[in-house]
Order: sequence, then C-alpha cells, then structure tokens
Amino acid sequence: MLADVGPSALLMAAAAAVDALELRGGTLATGGLADAALALSALGVLSALGLPGAVRVSALRRAGIREIDAMTGRRFEERLALLYRAMGFDVRHTGQRGDFGADLVIERQGERSVVQAKRYRGAVGIEAVQQAVGAARYYGADGSVVVTNSTCTAAARALAAAGGVELVERDALVRLLARHPERSRGTGAAGALVRQLLEGARLCAFALGAVLRLAWWLVRALARMVRGVARAG
Repeated sequence: MLADVGPSALLMAAAAAVDALELRGGTLATGGLADAALALSALGVLSALGLPGAVRVSALRRAGIREIDAMTGRRFEERLALLYRAMGFDVRHTGQRGDFGADLVIERQGERSVVQAKRYRGAVGIEAVQQAVGAARYYGADGSVVVTNSTCTAAARALAAAGGVELVERDALVRLLARHPERSRGTGAAGALVRQLLEGARLCAFALGAVLRLAWWLVRALARMVRGVARAG
C-alpha cells in the first residue's frame, strides 16, 4: 500500500521544499516558486485521486486471483465450491468425467443452478455455454452459470443472453472472491475488519492532507493577488 502512495508523497515533499525556498527568499512574483509549489500540490491531489486503484489492488490481493490463475481445473472447482458455500448455497461438487457439463450443483431457497467452471488463459467460447444449458436440463436446474477467471467471447455472451445463462467473468469473480476470501488468507472476520479500517483510515488521511495543502496554497495565492491589486490601486 505504501508503494501506491509513494508518488504522491514525493510530490508533496517537493511542494514542501519549494515552500521552504519561498520563505527564505521572501515575497515572490506571480509565476515564481510559489506557483510551482501550487502546481506540485495540485499534482499531489490528482495522484491521491488515484487511490481507487490502490483499493483495487487490495481487492485483488484478498481475492487471490493470481493464485487462481495458477490452479488446476480441479482446484478451481474446489475454490468455487468454497465460494458458493460462503454465499449461503448448498453445494454438490460433481466435477469429474461424465458430469454432463456441471462442475457444481448449487441450491439456495429452493432454487437449483448448475455451475460450469472454466479456468482459462484465453477467452471462453460458446462450448461452455452450451454445456451449461445441457447440464441445467439434465439436473433439472432452474438456472445455469459459467464462471471463469478469464473473459468470454462475444459469441458466448450472445448465446448466454439468449439462453438465460449467467456469466461470471474475471472482474465479477474478483469482486465475489474479495467479499468471501478463504479463511487461510486472513485472521478471521475481526482481523479482516481491522485491516480494512486501518487501510481506509490511512488512505483517507493521506487524501485529506493533500486536499488541505492545496487549499492552503490557494488561500496564499489569493492573498498575494489581493495584495498586488491593493498596491496597484
């Protein structure tokens, strides 16, 4: 996380250095070091606005998507079984030869769905959607889902939309996994909550500091402008 805010910290340090030079050199004309410091502070705020990217990195870490990319197909199915159980589903892992296109059969509140798991490096094609449709019929399911750590082709998306198949592609999978991480990746719910609170507090403090510094420079610039107008008058 510190690496994510490093560029902003450098910009703010540079602004502070320019500030010190200005104080030592006395009043500066418009366009001097004071304006450079203001620009540096503005850049610091813009960098701080990139914090959602840092939050996304944190979500990727919690999701363990890099580990999933290296999993076998069988291990991926097992991870999805854990995920759906954490989401409140009863899960039957059918993943084996002759599973009729369903790696998982999940049920919740009387509704049954089949899950086709695809740990791919490339895009998932229409075959996975066709398998999911056939599996739903075989298992008497109300719906079918294709889950992948990758993306789906345009043809697969079109067929899924026509056949009522839910597609859970990489970004959606990351969000689900981040909400329901494996227990081994943390120290329980309390520990995860504390870590999230600490991360959030640190990021908010950094962003607030950057905004306050920019506001300070704006006030000083306005004061100089007023003084200049007063002298001219």
